[in-house]
Amino acid sequence: MIKELKEIVGAKNVLDDAETLDLYSQDLSLNPPKKPAVVVKPKETAEVQEVVKFANKTLTPVVPVSSGIHFWGATLPEQGGIIVDLSRMNKILEIDTLNRKTKIQPGVTWPQLMEALKPHQQIPLNPLFPHPQTSALTSSLEREPMLIPKYEYGDPVLTMEVVLPTGDLFKTGTASAANTQEAYPEGPGIDFYRFFLGAQGTMGIVTWLNIKTEYRPIHQKAFFVAFNELQDVADPIYHIQRRHVGNECFVLNRCLMATLLSDGDQKEYAKLMGELPPYILILVIAGAPRRPLERIAYEEEALMEIAAQLNFEPQKTVAGIAGLEATMINRLRNLPANGDYWKTRYHKTTQDIFFITTMDRAGDFTDTALSYAACYNLNINEVGVYLQPLERGRACSLSFSLPCELDNQTEKERIRNLYLELSERLITDGAFFSRPYGPWADMVYRRSTTYTNTLKELKKIFDPNHILNPGKLCY
Repeated sequence: MIKELKEIVGAKNVLDDAETLDLYSQDLSLNPPKKPAVVVKPKETAEVQEVVKFANKTLTPVVPVSSGIHFWGATLPEQGGIIVDLSRMNKILEIDTLNRKTKIQPGVTWPQLMEALKPHQQIPLNPLFPHPQTSALTSSLEREPMLIPKYEYGDPVLTMEVVLPTGDLFKTGTASAANTQEAYPEGPGIDFYRFFLGAQGTMGIVTWLNIKTEYRPIHQKAFFVAFNELQDVADPIYHIQRRHVGNECFVLNRCLMATLLSDGDQKEYAKLMGELPPYILILVIAGAPRRPLERIAYEEEALMEIAAQLNFEPQKTVAGIAGLEATMINRLRNLPANGDYWKTRYHKTTQDIFFITTMDRAGDFTDTALSYAACYNLNINEVGVYLQPLERGRACSLSFSLPCELDNQTEKERIRNLYLELSERLITDGAFFSRPYGPWADMVYRRSTTYTNTLKELKKIFDPNHILNPGKLCY
């Protein structure tokens, strides 16, 4: 097998030494290690096709990998086989300002994309302060919630090129036709692109992707609103989004805000934990490119009308933190290309539980999560809570971050049990786990027999030899 793979991608791009295999056999999740047989690093789409065709011929599992860091077990090779590391495919192929989109390969990271878009006065639709090594393509395909909750950005994916599990090449939407701008995802026929969203690499390997971008603000203002309870945030966000006010809009609890702002300084973290309110709504009003100041003025006026009606007070800071507005805007507009990941500055990792719900239920789900954490003797002040409105407040993504030291086996087992028990309870109570990683897959699919059977039938059609990331989702 090694000889054939070297002929496809070159000898130096085929790795089977113990150190490399150990690296790819684990991630920052609580899932047990799974060791691959070999790692290959293709540079071109044609090489990916040849690797997949070889895997079909030898019935060898293939697991695609794009990011340099992994949190949820999606890239652990359940049945061994070949890891296809796409990080060498790291070109930004096109920046289309007219259609506000960009065409990227799998190895492009969010900081790389942010910097490349700056001269074109565009910004990417990135999730909450992503890890510097996270693939922008993977985040978009896996439907991570974006910070700007506009209807048109509910799904940032446009068209894509996919190597199917048979090794054949497939393009979605208008990319399937010649001489188009590749800007529309629908078709040919049915909306094929949806088969590949949230599929964890089980239905195809995406080799480039067109995703939407937003205008880079010329002028902008950040506002902060303090709340004592998460349920009190729902009405203000509903009204703000109904009036189409603002770009970025999200809620962090005291723990996550202190972690973000303290930059690894333990004393500053402790100080912020003592001063910050329990929950903070962050709203950025931005104007670009036409009449930006006028836009900011009327959106700010609308915000103040809503605030007066609902009796809350938008501020330029919270807890008297000097320069907070400028700090937050700088962090949103300039993603660091290296350094530590902000969420793991004080712990080896955080085990995140995330799902979709409606904002009026977010408070109840949070009470449940904190209650379970307390039962497992976890300091509830160290549990992160992040609420991200979706599609103008139609729904929201709610995330709980459980701190965990992976080197401590006792603590790791305690967090694992909490993670499983709490997830089961949340699903039972109506939380929609739209990205069922690891143990969530069984919790979700055993509750949806007809849907699960349909997915399995589709898998047989797309992947007759069952080689792409077997063991994930319901496959």
